[in-house]
Amino acid sequence: MSLEVRNLRLVRYWGRKPPSMVSRYIKEFTNEGELVLDPFGGSGNIVRTALALGRRAIYVDLNPFAKLIAESTILGCPPEELEEAIEALIQEKELKIRTEEGKITKISRRDLFSIKCPCGKSVEVNSITFTHIYTFKFEPNKVTSLQRKILNIIRKNNSITHEELIKRLFDTPKNGATNALKNLIRKGALAEKTMPIRVTYVKPCACGGTKLDNPKTLQWVIEGPVYPAYWYPRTKLRYSDGEAFLKKRNAERICEFFDDRTLAFLSHLWYKIRQLNVSSSVRRCLYLIFMATLARSSKMNRETGGTWPINSYWIPRNYTVRNPFYVFLRATNNTMRAFSTHYCRPIRGDVLKVIRRKADVAFILGNATNLPLPADSTDYVITDPPHTDEAQFFEPVSYTHLRAHETSLHLVCRLLLE
Repeated sequence: MSLEVRNLRLVRYWGRKPPSMVSRYIKEFTNEGELVLDPFGGSGNIVRTALALGRRAIYVDLNPFAKLIAESTILGCPPEELEEAIEALIQEKELKIRTEEGKITKISRRDLFSIKCPCGKSVEVNSITFTHIYTFKFEPNKVTSLQRKILNIIRKNNSITHEELIKRLFDTPKNGATNALKNLIRKGALAEKTMPIRVTYVKPCACGGTKLDNPKTLQWVIEGPVYPAYWYPRTKLRYSDGEAFLKKRNAERICEFFDDRTLAFLSHLWYKIRQLNVSSSVRRCLYLIFMATLARSSKMNRETGGTWPINSYWIPRNYTVRNPFYVFLRATNNTMRAFSTHYCRPIRGDVLKVIRRKADVAFILGNATNLPLPADSTDYVITDPPHTDEAQFFEPVSYTHLRAHETSLHLVCRLLLE
């Protein structure tokens, strides 16, 4: 088999080990043709590397999102069929939204993310960076010295952005300042809202402008708010027993990680993907592209970095929302490049076929403590087990016996796949 040993980072997944590290152990402890089992398969790098080195493999994981990543990147799909499906999606120039009055209407996809430039022309937005702005309301009876300092700064300025406040508190640890702010907001001493501070355009405006600095407000071509016309997850960040997630900060529901226009577009896109008449392998790859689009178009993005700087459900005080259509295009291009290499893909089968050498790989969605494997059927177990609460791998909704964790938007991906 000529499956290439490489790390396909088409979608973010916490705890992924590089093939170079994995291949060392597979080469040292196993022989070609032998069977390797990974009972905590994750994104599939161990199984993928084992196959590339001429071993057979069985993949197991509880998380359908993890299994989707592994199956898509290991099995791939015909590039021509995938390209045709993607073309059908991106050719659509209109989408449906629901208005504030509840009316469903068709609008231009471009107009949904277009604003009026100061020159008066309509221009499509590529990204918008938001900050939080604070306004003084009153001073509580009991405050810490840091809280009093924050209150005095904001009172003198009437209102102040998060960026400017942090600059004024240069001699204070950022975490301490953030915690003091949260306490003051909770007490009602400060009012908090978001405000756009930077906008970039997809293409230069007719006036030559490419961006806006400190616009404070935006004049949308299609006035908001807008709402999704199709289903989207409204799930609360809670365990099945109703208890709040251990690792969440400033959002209560999954949908809060997206602004209204992004949510409307993603809801429409997910509906259209599910309506396509394509093979199962192409559908898997389209799902993977969609999942890659989610985090990169969410409020979890920082302007100067990626998502998930910490292992928590978290929206930073300064965040950047990117036009999800172009995020989707980038994800499709990355996937097409990855799948354009022509090589002999592994033969998929059930567990018995892999054991009997009639297939190369089997994928199991299930619990590693209860596997459908005959005794002495595998030669080696090579795995990278879950890392307790250091990474949010799997926030259980239907698995009440498990309290391991899932990384941020993995939960919404799993809900979409169930």
